[in-house]
Amino acid sequence: MKKAVRVLVWLAIGFGISELIYHYGLELLKVPTSSMSPGIEAGDYVLVNKFIPGPRYKANDPNRYGRFALSRSLNYGDIVVFNFPEADTIVPNKPGESYYLLRRRDAGIDTLLTEEYWGELEVLKVTQRPRMIKRVAALPGDNIQIIRGVLNVNGVEKDFRISSGDSVIILPPGVYDPYVFPGNYRHGWNVDNLGPFYLPRKGDVLVLDPKTFPLYERILKVFEASAIEQRGNSFYLDGKPVQQYVFKMNYYWVHGDNRNRSFDSRYWGPVPENHIVGVVKHR
Repeated sequence: MKKAVRVLVWLAIGFGISELIYHYGLELLKVPTSSMSPGIEAGDYVLVNKFIPGPRYKANDPNRYGRFALSRSLNYGDIVVFNFPEADTIVPNKPGESYYLLRRRDAGIDTLLTEEYWGELEVLKVTQRPRMIKRVAALPGDNIQIIRGVLNVNGVEKDFRISSGDSVIILPPGVYDPYVFPGNYRHGWNVDNLGPFYLPRKGDVLVLDPKTFPLYERILKVFEASAIEQRGNSFYLDGKPVQQYVFKMNYYWVHGDNRNRSFDSRYWGPVPENHIVGVVKHR
């Protein structure tokens, strides 16, 4: 009897340790797409190191979110795994389609906001959202701009990886694409001509005005969970007039190595820090 109890105790301890490792240390992930080809292919398994940038806690609450700083911060070129920022809302009547892409595409449809059109929307917490894998292209505090298909970070051209054999068609400036971040026709951005855009850093102050607010509206309302609203040319937070906002988190810009087959920050914008799961060690 005592031997059986000891076995159960050791099994419980082993299970607890494995859970701690899974949630806060290492995780094996099957790559879902070919966006990181040719280095990482769809179906490959990668080991996710959660010690970089540190195991997260309270990730579902931007007001309480934090990390155990056990290692370094993210760097340019890091391959990161993260919870997909635009997967916070599931549309039952449109399986497999992005809620936000549908909103941008079908903005003129009268039935847009009806339950008949959407179905009963399901909201997912940060940690429940599907995982994606991309490469860090720009860090918090950077200014980014894509000019004729080339990413510029702080005014310096960066390598834009393209898989061999792909033919690249570059769109001219001013050709608005509703599927591209921020999905606002006033900016007229497309996948090859985007920005300039400043990546927020924790503690940065955003001066609120009608021109810049559309760029950061989703960040403020969804990722930072602030009750900020625009009324004409004025802004209100919790019903009180405000002229500026202080960011709670860092934000990252990510790209896939396989440019023509990568659904990345060019389409849905920056990745909030609390969505970052860890870094992939790859050859």
